[in-house]
Amino acid sequence: MRLSENIESIFAEDEAGTAVTVQTIIERVNVKGFGILLVLLALPSALPVPAPGYSVPFGLVLILLGSQIVRRKEVPWLPQRFLAKEVNFGKNTRLQRMMVRFLRLFEYFIRPRLSFIFSNALTYRILGIVVVLCGMSMCIPVPLTNTAPAFGVFLIGIGMIEEDGFFSGLGVLAGITGLLLSLTVLTFIIMFGMEGVDIIKDFIKSLLSSPDPESTVKVSCQLLLSNKVLFFL
Repeated sequence: MRLSENIESIFAEDEAGTAVTVQTIIERVNVKGFGILLVLLALPSALPVPAPGYSVPFGLVLILLGSQIVRRKEVPWLPQRFLAKEVNFGKNTRLQRMMVRFLRLFEYFIRPRLSFIFSNALTYRILGIVVVLCGMSMCIPVPLTNTAPAFGVFLIGIGMIEEDGFFSGLGVLAGITGLLLSLTVLTFIIMFGMEGVDIIKDFIKSLLSSPDPESTVKVSCQLLLSNKVLFFL
């Protein structure tokens, strides 16, 4: 049974009123190890429309798991208090559908390849370091600091499940990109206050759409100017 099918059956139990805990999810899925935990903890925040309220607690647990990966622990350990925590998705059917579809999308492309990434001590520790840093970013209660790092952890985790080094490598790149975005956001908050977040949002929108050239240049100049000021500081 695929991971998405496992998750879908768990959601069905949640809808029926059965208490679903983190331990229940871990026991029900047919894959074990660090990969499945990374996927489950990162998925709610990695969605295009992130689920609110999960980034900080799940980010803290990802820091714990990432540190265990760095130390090359064979079996992940989680506090019993966290394992006993109930996960209530039953009332949010939209979130359920998004999570299942998101998983199914990647299940079509993932396959074993570049597995040396998981057996090599250096590259494996790099995965753990990225997970720790992304978990820290997810704990920041500021817009634009959660989704990209969580997506990086999700890719690392789904790659670990199937020993797909290519996907985990993409996860490292996505995680680093997310961390750079988080650093930029924090820098702009220091420079401009919370208005800095709006500046970055406008810049990203200008890159993703067909903007007015004058507007793009204006936002770019603000970015360059602030980075230049930060450099001299």
